[in-house]
Amino acid sequence: MARMTISGNYLYIVSSTSLYTYDITNPQTTVLLSEQPIGWGDIETIFPYRDKLFIGSQAGMYVFDNSDPKKPKLQGRAQHLRACDPVVADDDFAYVTLRNNNITCGGTINQLQVYDISGTNVLTPKVTGTLDMPEPYGLGSKGNTLYVCMGNKGLNIVNIANKAKPVSLKILTGENFIDVIPYNDLLITYVQGGIVLYDISSPTDPKKLSTIQN
Repeated sequence: MARMTISGNYLYIVSSTSLYTYDITNPQTTVLLSEQPIGWGDIETIFPYRDKLFIGSQAGMYVFDNSDPKKPKLQGRAQHLRACDPVVADDDFAYVTLRNNNITCGGTINQLQVYDISGTNVLTPKVTGTLDMPEPYGLGSKGNTLYVCMGNKGLNIVNIANKAKPVSLKILTGENFIDVIPYNDLLITYVQGGIVLYDISSPTDPKKLSTIQN
């Protein structure tokens, strides 16, 4: 769902095969700075964090060094069994969901994976923990809480205080959850038919605020 992002004065867009970098200092004269091939028709998502860009594909996660924002450089990659692959990250860990979808992505597992990307591990990220769940889609994090969409199976509230043992705390039901954005104390969930907003001032106990219909 997340194929573009902005960091500073730069816009990054992923197609199914490439990463595009645009200078948007002057939005009326946007300039394409670079195009980098990075996949084989399987790129799906992009997520920025500090001086890194994390790009999810159906076959793995790419980590780009973005310290030179005009031309990000591939820094590391983690491969896994073929599956659909959203990704988010924080200082030392990346969180990836693999979804078994034989029509689009192939693959055989439905799982949350936690990767250690601290220090030199960013060159070859290693899995530190996993959590099986039904068909995970988009995800977002706030502190030690991870929110994982599972379509019509609900929204999984996961404790990630122990990166080796993520634990499902509860599942919110009643919507078909597709993607999620935590923003301060607000959780913006994209669901089938619209958007549902939750108060996450208590991160592990989301409270429904309102629904915006399409």
